[in-house]
Amino acid sequence: MAEVIIMPDPNDPGLQGKILRFFMRHILWILLLAVALVAVTRNIYTIPSDSKGIILRFGTISGVVDPGLHVKLPFADEVYVIPAARKQSLEFGFRFGGSGASRGGEFRGGDFRGNDKPVADEKLMLTKDNKLIEVEWVMHFHIGAPEDYMFNLPGSFGEKEKMLRDLCMATMRRIFASVIFDEGLTSGKQKIQEEALETLQTAFDTLKMGIQIDEVLLQETNVSEAIKAEYNSVTTAEEQVKTMIYQAEAHANKVIPEAEGRASVLINEGESYKFKRISEAEGEAARLNLLQEAYKLNPELTRLNMWAEGMTEVWKKLKVVFVEGLSDAGGTLKVLPLPPDVLYRQSDPSKGGN
Repeated sequence: MAEVIIMPDPNDPGLQGKILRFFMRHILWILLLAVALVAVTRNIYTIPSDSKGIILRFGTISGVVDPGLHVKLPFADEVYVIPAARKQSLEFGFRFGGSGASRGGEFRGGDFRGNDKPVADEKLMLTKDNKLIEVEWVMHFHIGAPEDYMFNLPGSFGEKEKMLRDLCMATMRRIFASVIFDEGLTSGKQKIQEEALETLQTAFDTLKMGIQIDEVLLQETNVSEAIKAEYNSVTTAEEQVKTMIYQAEAHANKVIPEAEGRASVLINEGESYKFKRISEAEGEAARLNLLQEAYKLNPELTRLNMWAEGMTEVWKKLKVVFVEGLSDAGGTLKVLPLPPDVLYRQSDPSKGGN
């Protein structure tokens, strides 16, 4: 059987030839389409929901775009994404796993969650009474004006964060330099937080940095390790002094009322004695005045009454002596002015008297 061989048509280039001819005929359009696709894909961008985009056209601000899909002009526009609505935080004196302002941080009920790493250089503060205190604090903020944040804080995001940290640290150290040590540890924390927020916000607004502070929180304030031993000894001594003062006040509260009571008694007794003596003196004066009036009316009778009153006191002291046998002596008896006990002894026969 004879074999049939089909020879290719010299006018038919085949599939590959057809494709090659197509590309050769439309190469310009294909190149233009490829360039257009590359240009479109390279100039389409997306702004996240918590950010805004700043468009620079030939180096000047052309506009600020909201979150979503956008297209920029090739070779003319530059887009910078700023996390304007994102809540950011800067930690001072410690660090969590993130890198500060570029990290949102997990914040719950006034405390952070995570593994903190202390930063000794940021902790130390010098108080008004020249004592060292260790402070850990956090500033929560967001970018309120992306344009100001972009251009008034020069450099990269890392450099911007460093400038923020330096400004915040300088402000907080100045505030702690105006408070005493005990206030920084206990009662003055709220006041320090409020003053720091107000001072930093004023500085940010003055420098037009575009940052809006949400809150400033003091996490911990402790005694520095460098002075902890001395501080503990001083605290112990102060507690002892307070104890002694309380004891002294308790003793004073006991003794002073007793002394005041005794003083009141003595004063009352003195007033009573004074009233008594004045009354007696006034009564005696009144009696003498009456006696003087009576003497003017009847001198003899008055002298007799005065003699009788005086003799009343004398008669009380006289001893009455009864002697028998006066009739034999003519009714009179002469005796020496001897004491009564001698007279009794001389007249008593049992004692050998005559």
